[in-house]
Amino acid sequence: MTRPLQTFGLLLSLLLWPWELQAINANLLPKGKGRLRVYHSSIRGNDRFGASGERQPLGQTGLDQLAAKGIPPAVANAYSIENRSRYTQHRTDWEMDFGIAPKLNLGLWIPVEDASLDQSPLLTQGGAWGAIPAAQQAAIRQGVGLLDRADTHDHEFGDILVGIKTSVIGQETSRERLSLGGGVRLPTGHLANPLDSGDIATGDGQWDLSLWTWFDFQPSPGFTINLHTHHDYGLPGKRPALWPTNAARTAKMGFQPGFHHDIQLEPQWHFPLGQVELEPSLLFLYSREENERQQSFDLATGSFTGSRHTAVGTSWQRLLVKPALGLDLLPMGLPAVLSLGYGSTVWGTNTVDFTMLELRLDLYFDTN
Repeated sequence: MTRPLQTFGLLLSLLLWPWELQAINANLLPKGKGRLRVYHSSIRGNDRFGASGERQPLGQTGLDQLAAKGIPPAVANAYSIENRSRYTQHRTDWEMDFGIAPKLNLGLWIPVEDASLDQSPLLTQGGAWGAIPAAQQAAIRQGVGLLDRADTHDHEFGDILVGIKTSVIGQETSRERLSLGGGVRLPTGHLANPLDSGDIATGDGQWDLSLWTWFDFQPSPGFTINLHTHHDYGLPGKRPALWPTNAARTAKMGFQPGFHHDIQLEPQWHFPLGQVELEPSLLFLYSREENERQQSFDLATGSFTGSRHTAVGTSWQRLLVKPALGLDLLPMGLPAVLSLGYGSTVWGTNTVDFTMLELRLDLYFDTN
């Protein structure tokens, strides 16, 4: 049985690339300093953006799957099927950064994800229900029952990221600052079992190479604009996939994720308030992932073989807006920064329309 939302790539768009967490601005930690940054995010969504950017109930995905099996969601005067769905994710990201040289930082990012998709289909019978043949009635009831039992849930580590960051232009007190970074995303996340409809992937199954840029423009001590970009190149890999002709069997399929891009613009203000500093900000994040490339299935050999071809419909994009309020405790002698943000998708294609609540804690320490 096809895993819910697999066709649309919706879960991957959230689980693997929710937003860029590797750093907030172009500043570097001094040599001998370290920082533990912890994010905890709660994400919820009841709708999705279709291929043309139209909003649809998230439950429409399940209804589309029933229609593909010959069960239309409604027949006039006979019956109708509704499907209420909710996507929920609770995610904690642990990020460690170390100043290992005057202009060089080393970072480690470990995501832990708890995600679920709950579906609640409802079959309503009309006056003409009795005119439907008994075998077809049984097939409709069975399809609705399978959809009701197709809830998904998983709690696993995601793909761990190791990276470096170096300063190219300016320093912390400069008007303009530019930093570059690169990293490797390890395939430590969980790969979903295609035979288990309740299993969710928390990793993409192969190594990824990442490149980041950070540019800060600070025209005054109380205002900063940060422009951050992230580009990810997924190396070819293999993962289990269902046989197209036998949903009870799997085989290894060669694939390569599409290029992933993030462009993030964040103006931030700084207001001294007694012994602390308030830091309101407004983040705009545009994310895009190109179509995945996959091998084709050869019926003669019973395996996925040959070159990889574009898998149409696996690309997605999203625009997220997130206002946040930070509280810098460093002026009062406490090596910590707190931040609370609320984000919402305002547009997208082939992705969940979600809202998120994010709490961030930064703790600074000496490494000497």
